[in-house]
Amino acid sequence: MADESTVPEIGALCTEDVEWWMPEATWQGREDVLKGLESMRELGYAGPASRNRHVITNHEVHVDGDRAAAHSYFQLLSGGTPSSILAVGSYTDELRRGADGRWLLARRQVTS
Repeated sequence: MADESTVPEIGALCTEDVEWWMPEATWQGREDVLKGLESMRELGYAGPASRNRHVITNHEVHVDGDRAAAHSYFQLLSGGTPSSILAVGSYTDELRRGADGRWLLARRQVTS
């Protein structure tokens, strides 16, 4: 969704108290996360205008009741020709199932 969706659409997948940690930034709460994601778009790292693509691999998810722990690897590829790898790393996520049955992102740690 970082590549094609709107920031509010991404926010709809996060809990109100979501935490997002990256080497260069930490965001607490949905409003702060949305501002942070918007800033990443303004810098040209993500979003449709960037033409960059996040390639996510090796998904691992462990569900325990209404909570889940997930881990995956990513490559951020440039939208230019030829494409190049801009970044690599991993996502360690915690998810919670809401009262409506939807799974929402409660915590994301990005490592590079």
